[in-house]
Amino acid sequence: MQLEKLREGLHVSASQLRTYMTCPRKYEYRYVRGVEPEFTTAALVLGTATHAALALFYRGIMERSAVPEFEECKTAFREALAAARKGVVPIEETETDIEAQGAALLRLFYDGARESPPVVLAVEYPFAVELNHPTTGEVLQERLIGGMDLVVQEAGRTTVVEHKTASRKWSQDQVRHDLQITCYRLAAAKLGMGEVGLRVQQLVKTKTPSVVTVEAERGERDINDLLCIIVGILGAVDAQAFFPVRSGKCLTCPFRRRCASE
Repeated sequence: MQLEKLREGLHVSASQLRTYMTCPRKYEYRYVRGVEPEFTTAALVLGTATHAALALFYRGIMERSAVPEFEECKTAFREALAAARKGVVPIEETETDIEAQGAALLRLFYDGARESPPVVLAVEYPFAVELNHPTTGEVLQERLIGGMDLVVQEAGRTTVVEHKTASRKWSQDQVRHDLQITCYRLAAAKLGMGEVGLRVQQLVKTKTPSVVTVEAERGERDINDLLCIIVGILGAVDAQAFFPVRSGKCLTCPFRRRCASE
């Protein structure tokens, strides 16, 4: 089932959780009131277009047992970028040429990945799993939904891979506490995938770009913490606790003008 279809039912996602934890008012604008953003960040556009190219790369390996040509990947990137530029929401102005930046990252990724392609089990794999209250065990009305960027088989073990484009290499704490990775761990267990490996593949857009691969670990305490966060945020949403959080992140918030005027 496609992820868009899964969103039609009561659900929660890693993106929703991160948004509320960053700023409850931003959550209200985006997920409760459905306010159209003032702009789309260049970083988000670059990340989306890069994801499209990587998905084509790994899907080609899965479906054709062959590494796609670089130009195929580059075309997927350009098409996703063109679609974003044609959208109703404008892309924020930036001095960075995101097309050139993305092409450089993609070239670096491709040259390294094509040498030893993995056994690909799934690409952009959508999931929807039930959630249990961390204290009572009660099944929540909301399901956890999301999409695993990549699922591979290595030495008899299944590994879930998250693709990230980032301005700098993630710190150990970022890898350790990223909610998306924890959601993958919970979903994998619910889907009967067993004790999966977890990996973050970062395309780092520094002056000298790099591709950094980091292994992640999640245990039962991480799962319990995630469930506590979910229950807490759902309760706060029910109580309409949509207060603003003022911080440096306001500068890149696509609802900043509306927020400042209300």
